[in-house]
Amino acid sequence: LQVITNFIFNSAATSLVYIVAVGILFAVFAYFVITPPEPDLAGLREDLKLTREVAQLSKQAIYKLEGENKKLNEFINAKEEALATLEGELESIKAAIGERETSIKLMEDQLKGKIVPNKVEDELKAQLQERDQSIESLQVEIADLRLVLENTETTATASGPTPSASSIAPVIDDKLVKDLEAQLHTIQAKWEDLARRSETASQVSDSVISDLVELISQVQGSKRDDSSKQTIVQLIEGLGRSMTRVAREAGEPQFNEPKIEMIGAILMVNEIVDAIKKIVRESYR
Repeated sequence: LQVITNFIFNSAATSLVYIVAVGILFAVFAYFVITPPEPDLAGLREDLKLTREVAQLSKQAIYKLEGENKKLNEFINAKEEALATLEGELESIKAAIGERETSIKLMEDQLKGKIVPNKVEDELKAQLQERDQSIESLQVEIADLRLVLENTETTATASGPTPSASSIAPVIDDKLVKDLEAQLHTIQAKWEDLARRSETASQVSDSVISDLVELISQVQGSKRDDSSKQTIVQLIEGLGRSMTRVAREAGEPQFNEPKIEMIGAILMVNEIVDAIKKIVRESYR
């Protein structure tokens, strides 16, 4: 190093050459390294334009995402409210089904229990008996009146014009005869109405019994558990037996006497069958 220094700075010429060389070196270094290149203004403008377009598109995408996010939140809130409403309805339906099953079980227990005398049936039998007695008494009175009329005509014909018909036979009141005939027609109309209602009840009971058979197959094909299916099937079979007992004839029918139908009981069983059908339809959903 001392030798190099002595060689460079030994004379003025070598020192000057060294200084010039170092200056040129620093100038080249400053030009190529330190001095920045001239900017490309056109390229910078194009880049700036592209950047602005990208920023605008990004803003639009952000606004669109915010709108979709808002709609999605509203949709989620609506679904949550609907779900809460459905859960409330489901709870109410479950409670109603529980109450219905409890009432059905109670009815089944009542149907399986001993059959006690029905007040309505007793009243109906008493009314029928009274009407039979009224009809018989009216027929007897009409027969007596006809006999009196025949006797009067026979006596009047045999005796000639001298004796009066009123002096031989008792006086017949036409108003009483008309009243008796009107009562007879009324009783016959009521009897026909009772027979018609009895026939209608028989048809309803037959329809309900046929529905019970179809309902058993629907219950067995439902999505309920086996214990519930077995309980409902037993209930339906009990209702079928009850319908058979309710719709049967009361004793031996006499003349054209209609069957004694428990119309109220048949309608009650029909309502129970409708309720079971509703439960089965809900289990398919």
